Amino acid sequence: DLGSYFPPDTDLTRYFAETAGVLIEGGNLFIADADGYIRINVACPRATLVDGLSKIIDAVAVASASS
Repeated sequence: DLGSYFPPDTDLTRYFAETAGVLIEGGNLFIADADGYIRINVACPRATLVDGLSKIIDAVAVASASS
């Protein structure tokens, strides 16, 4: 749940694409009332997953420092 790091109206898909270069999907695409949640694909090589998760962590840290 990333809701405590971002305002409710944040387009998380766009934020992570522009800030981290990572493509995620917003939780609302799959379930109602999923603001603040993201969905990631883990069906990839481990190195790709580790790199992507590191980028997500860094992007959340940037958002946290900005608020």
